[in-house]
Amino acid sequence: MASKIFDTVIIGAGVSGLACAKQLQEHHEDFVMVSKDIGGRILTSEKGNSNYGAFFVCSDYHNFLPFVTIGDRIRLRDFCFHDKDERYVLFEPKLLPYSLQFMKILHLLYKFRKAFRKFRKASEIMSQKEAIERDSYLNELYMKNAADFVKEHKLQAGTETYLSKSLYSTTFSTIHEMNALSYLQFLLPLITPIYTFTFEKERMISSFRDKIVLDCVTDVQYTNDQYTIKSNKHIFSATSIVFATEITWSKHFASVHEANRPVSTHMLHVQGRPKTIIAQKRYQLFSPLSSVQAIADLKDGTYLFYFKDECPPLKNYFIEPRIIAHHLWNPAGTINGQNLIESKRGNNMYLIGDYNVAGLEESYITGLFAANKIIRSH
Repeated sequence: MASKIFDTVIIGAGVSGLACAKQLQEHHEDFVMVSKDIGGRILTSEKGNSNYGAFFVCSDYHNFLPFVTIGDRIRLRDFCFHDKDERYVLFEPKLLPYSLQFMKILHLLYKFRKAFRKFRKASEIMSQKEAIERDSYLNELYMKNAADFVKEHKLQAGTETYLSKSLYSTTFSTIHEMNALSYLQFLLPLITPIYTFTFEKERMISSFRDKIVLDCVTDVQYTNDQYTIKSNKHIFSATSIVFATEITWSKHFASVHEANRPVSTHMLHVQGRPKTIIAQKRYQLFSPLSSVQAIADLKDGTYLFYFKDECPPLKNYFIEPRIIAHHLWNPAGTINGQNLIESKRGNNMYLIGDYNVAGLEESYITGLFAANKIIRSH
């Protein structure tokens, strides 16, 4: 089998890989993208009207927003919190004892958002690791456990009652598992508008569709300043390689010895009539002690139902439920820990994606960074 030669091979077509490819295409670089699918964890239903992976975008996702169609705004009043047999919403008398803590977290979030937006901009020209390490404030947050941060700022009660459920539904993690940077990042929707969205895949890939090869990579070798990439059907050669894959897959080839801990979740697309327990609000957020993580009403008679490990009885939440689809996200992300991984691996190799900091915008920017490095090297 003859080898096909390119300047760059991108492995993986999730949001980071697509960003890298689009940037290379706009600068007329020679590359090929090899991936088993297009979109990665931006997975949609067969009809294309329901997001099974990433569910929302923030209004400040300036790099990623051109490739989505904005849907409904997700508002705080749309949430219902579940704690054992208790249900409550955000704006009710129960919130009053936590008002001071709520004001304190808003103050912390405005400070964090300012630094985080600078981090995003810096990450276009330097690796996430370097950008975080250069910012003493963000670096301290990354290296601190979220539970310690909460205790330090006396936010325990409000976090346990409200914020832990928001975090559990979006990160599938407890505050004892994540770092303080992730804790603040995933609370940014408290001060930044968020929306449902439709990913416009054709808008994204139209300029480089002919450079996408749908195939599974099986091996990568580096000899004589060249990479040889073997897939099920092809052999590619390149001087630069970009791993836009889950870190659990790519860390062997990139000699990554320690990575943050992965989290997983099951997603069911369910059709059924809601019982009273979930009928009053569009989004249901559950305690980390619950096997259910979140339920989202798609307003078409169907719901997204997220759970860990073993599925609880759907009849507890729906009348005559029918499962349309089931997907296991394993991993759903790798945000738990304090391991910062360098994107530049040497020998023109780059790791991109959400292994340091999660989020669609953050992943997209890692793709820009790798592409910018490759462009400047030529």
